[in-house]
Amino acid sequence: MSPPDVDPRIERSRTVILEATLDELAEVGYGAFTVEGVARRAGVSKATVYRHWDGKLELVADAVGRLKQSVQPPETDDHRQRIAGMLRGVAELLAGSRFAACVPAVISAAQRDEGLRDFHHRSSAERRAFMVGMLDSARDAGHLDPSIDTNLLAELLVAPSFFRRLMTPQPFPVDDVDQLLALVLDPHWR
Repeated sequence: MSPPDVDPRIERSRTVILEATLDELAEVGYGAFTVEGVARRAGVSKATVYRHWDGKLELVADAVGRLKQSVQPPETDDHRQRIAGMLRGVAELLAGSRFAACVPAVISAAQRDEGLRDFHHRSSAERRAFMVGMLDSARDAGHLDPSIDTNLLAELLVAPSFFRRLMTPQPFPVDDVDQLLALVLDPHWR
């Protein structure tokens, strides 16, 4: 939701540009990605893009960051349901969204572009911390062994979705989240 003092036309323009950013990134990758290409795709001038973002990195970071934030756990006090819901959201996001199409481009470019690498590591750490926080809450509520390494557990739970997206032709099935939880989480669940 945008702040009340933001002109709705400006917010619509920003949204169109961010949508075009994701389409451009998914189609051409980060190396061939240009602000000019985004402006053309969005039907706006380069000046309009530069009015909102300083350049390529800020534009991509904003677009990808908004998509990552779209995955939220269900509103419930049930710790296991929140964790399962979050994993389902990650699996769905990586199964066929524009974000899924952008992941390889961002990871590849992060190897060569220090600014993008910093953004990628920072935003990944924020999302990982969110999952770790949910696991910490479950542990603090007595559902997980107190000695469990929740950082490692978070990585084990999320890794299959990213592995399937990057290394296989088929995404991680959302329907397999319960089986994943049974294999990885249940041995530690009380």
